[in-house]
Amino acid sequence: MTGTNFAFYYVDDSGSEAHGLATFSWIRIDPAQWACATERWLRFRGAVYRRHGIPADIRLHATELAGGRGTWAQDPAGRAAWRGLNIIQEGLAAIAALPGITLGSVYRRTNARGRDFERDKQDLYGCMIANLDADLHDAAAFGAVVVDGDGTNSSYNRAHRVLANGSRALIEDPFFRHASTSQWVQIADLAAWTGYRSLRPGGRRDRTTTWYGQILRHLDSAGGPVEL
Repeated sequence: MTGTNFAFYYVDDSGSEAHGLATFSWIRIDPAQWACATERWLRFRGAVYRRHGIPADIRLHATELAGGRGTWAQDPAGRAAWRGLNIIQEGLAAIAALPGITLGSVYRRTNARGRDFERDKQDLYGCMIANLDADLHDAAAFGAVVVDGDGTNSSYNRAHRVLANGSRALIEDPFFRHASTSQWVQIADLAAWTGYRSLRPGGRRDRTTTWYGQILRHLDSAGGPVEL
């Protein structure tokens, strides 16, 4: 920990059933640095508005940006996608400069489909939560998890409730925030998408596969996505 014995983890998922990958990434922020980091991120959002016309109250969603989709996409289809990728890259550079944060990513390769894929994904979440809890316990620290969503997926709660209640360091069930209302969940979304792209085979011209290693790796305590 950098200043306190408590941390917030903002978590989002990524991956693709078609490509056999389930992934989760998190942004860990020291509450003592939260206000400063938020202010710096909002300065970035101001720059995005000036350069690209996307207000700070419009969600930055990596999949939509990469596909050139969304109400902001005024360019022809090809140019909009390229512009969206530039926004993602700018966002990652802004994340890399935020004070008081670290991040991490976990993944699982699976051939499962449909409900079986979702079960593998939720099992991956549970393994991630167990690891985060153990890391906090070893550091004599505590934390809380904030997840994108509305709380209707009860499997997220179960992953927390199976932790040893007498000694768990991650308090409470996960807290849910829609990405459309949380800048920090949007930050986690950009990190999760980039972690996934680093694991998915891409063509020679796919620059996104290198961004996690080039831009975010120094923030990753494990040095890169971990297979669980």
